[in-house]
Amino acid sequence: MKKTDPRPCEIRISLERSRGELLRAFVREAALLEGAPPSVASLLAEDALCAFTALCALASGHDIADIDVSSSRRDLRCRIRLKGHARFSSIAGALGDLARRDAGLSVRERGVDGFEASFHRGLEAESEAPVSFDPATAPPPAEAPPAGDVSIDLPRREDAAAIARCFLAIYGHNYVHTEVFSPQRCWSRVESGALLPVVARDEKGEVIGHVALERENGAVIAERGEAVVLDSYRGRHLLERMTERLSQEARKLGLTGVYALPVTLHTFSQRNDERAGMPVCAILLGKAPEAAHPKGAPPPTAGQRQSYLLTFRFLAEPPKRAFHAPQAYREIMLGIYESLGVAASPCPPGSPRAGASKTRISIDQRGYGKIEFEEVGLDAGVELAQALQDVCSLGARATQLLARVADPGLPHIVEKARGLGFFFCGVGPAVLDGEDVLMLQYLRDPLDVGKLQLFTDQARRLAAFIADDRASRAP
Repeated sequence: MKKTDPRPCEIRISLERSRGELLRAFVREAALLEGAPPSVASLLAEDALCAFTALCALASGHDIADIDVSSSRRDLRCRIRLKGHARFSSIAGALGDLARRDAGLSVRERGVDGFEASFHRGLEAESEAPVSFDPATAPPPAEAPPAGDVSIDLPRREDAAAIARCFLAIYGHNYVHTEVFSPQRCWSRVESGALLPVVARDEKGEVIGHVALERENGAVIAERGEAVVLDSYRGRHLLERMTERLSQEARKLGLTGVYALPVTLHTFSQRNDERAGMPVCAILLGKAPEAAHPKGAPPPTAGQRQSYLLTFRFLAEPPKRAFHAPQAYREIMLGIYESLGVAASPCPPGSPRAGASKTRISIDQRGYGKIEFEEVGLDAGVELAQALQDVCSLGARATQLLARVADPGLPHIVEKARGLGFFFCGVGPAVLDGEDVLMLQYLRDPLDVGKLQLFTDQARRLAAFIADDRASRAP
């Protein structure tokens, strides 16, 4: 039975080893109520026990922990919150075993002295019973598209299995969002409002393409993703037509903009984004493992982790931006804003806030880490060095650094980051609570930017700038 209350399941317990089994039992039962497969619920319960035990080693004997379990379209999440950031912030390195067990991790401070550790597990479709999209029984796609028109509309529940077959036909089981192979779980996200899909149909009404918007709770932007068109229908601008329909639906929701993360293995999605008025504003190097590519496709990026572009489109005329421009990135940031249709101007020189920086670190199950500076303080250099050490110890092979462009301390954190080997990534419009961020990146593995398949001149210029900036940071 799946719970209907949208609030997460919660429990408050003392931070004592003797409470470990109670914690594990709670997390597993709460995960099952969230609709997770038993195998995933058990894994999350073990993750919670591992983290709880590590925290107990640093406890004072009087600490109280709040634990909650929740789920999203993509994953199942458990959070542990308690007071005592100064004592518990060193725990990140001790949680490295979770990353090695394929659990995503996030560690952050809360308020003045609060601490939060959260970890998540992907809701793997393989753990569920197979549906009618087995490759041995699924009908093959047509060799050539019918002569009739293709229509674009919103899907129905009974389309869920056909959507899964489209992804299976193109990607096999290698697609990064494995929930698309579970019609039941995917459709439950549609009903909850977490996912807004659009499909393309042939003249017989069969689904031959799909794309969707995913919106995090409270976010003013949504990701356009889960895009697929059967091979025999490519070249008919179906992805562009589906994207336009999604933009119409996004305006109804009052969203500020739509973004996408097209791959750099080929340029099909990039071409759609260019026609849809979604310019490239960042290149995320090494975001996914090398194996994340369509089935049977010889990847031109063989031998290195996969990289993605960040494209964006404002759904209404954006207000003017003022940003604190680091000298090295002033012109490239102005160029990105111009491509987005944003009137932007650099602020007069500023300085970091006198207080401490506010940061958050996380790492996903694919070895991609993030360090977010919600506020840049005078201690930013020390905080960043420690955060980088933490995400690397947790298994990150590539790491992204984000800081608000309106933060007067932005030039300061950029200077410190470049000293540690970070280099330019791009601009993220409305990413943090509706505010723009500057993104830098750090790589631990070799990656040849020249292997990326890029469609627009703008993307190639940005890639060249990133390559030059990275070379200038090399020891």
